[in-house]
Amino acid sequence: MRKVFIESMLVIIGLMITIPYILFPNPYLMFLFVFIAQPCIGVAVILALYEVYKDLTKKDLL
Repeated sequence: MRKVFIESMLVIIGLMITIPYILFPNPYLMFLFVFIAQPCIGVAVILALYEVYKDLTKKDLL
């Protein structure tokens, strides 16, 4: 369950901010997009890649 739960929650938070910003751009949503949504999605990608790396090294494939 832990494998992608945190990552999926971060992506959901990022998309909840990104979609309104795309539909109704304004300075407040731009601030939230730049300082919250993008870092959330970036951290989710890094955590997902780390999980893949851990899984591959555990199975001696890497």
